[in-house]
Amino acid sequence: MKRQFAIGLGVAAAILTVPFASKLPVVAGLFHSDVAIAKAMQHPKVQLNLIAEKQVISKDAQGKEVISWKGGNSLAVQAGDVLRYRLMGKNESDRPIKNLTLNQPIPKGTVLVLKSAQAASNRSAQIIYSIDGGRSFVAAPTVKVTLANGKVETRPAPAEAYTHIRWNLAGLLAAKAPISAEYQVKVR
Repeated sequence: MKRQFAIGLGVAAAILTVPFASKLPVVAGLFHSDVAIAKAMQHPKVQLNLIAEKQVISKDAQGKEVISWKGGNSLAVQAGDVLRYRLMGKNESDRPIKNLTLNQPIPKGTVLVLKSAQAASNRSAQIIYSIDGGRSFVAAPTVKVTLANGKVETRPAPAEAYTHIRWNLAGLLAAKAPISAEYQVKVR
């Protein structure tokens, strides 16, 4: 059996990890363990930007709550604030990318807002999560809980347990096409 590329990529997917507030050209495409690094550099590239915005709640003239997002290089946040992280990017190459995968850690000191992760509305995406530091991903993470009577139950993992989000984008990302995904977290 052939080994997969060092980070365990499937034949039809590549993992892109973008640290907080960085611009990172990322090599994406199909990898096999017998492909030299020089050849891997010939695969299409995706330019990604991670943008953080703070949720601002105000009231309109009728007294209804209005949610807006404030961005910038110097966001001041405090416990309880909600932040939206947006991965914005583009296939910089002249070739399409098949079955692109985006992988994003939940920033330290924050908790994922459950059901806030989404991909661009024009993209079909499977969104899965990790509660073990990015080693495994599932759609609905669970944990085993020991009750007072000693019985063990499987329950949905609490938001505090989530460590990573992954977007598996089905199909082709056309050459020069944009890509986006987002999620929200609450500052601890």
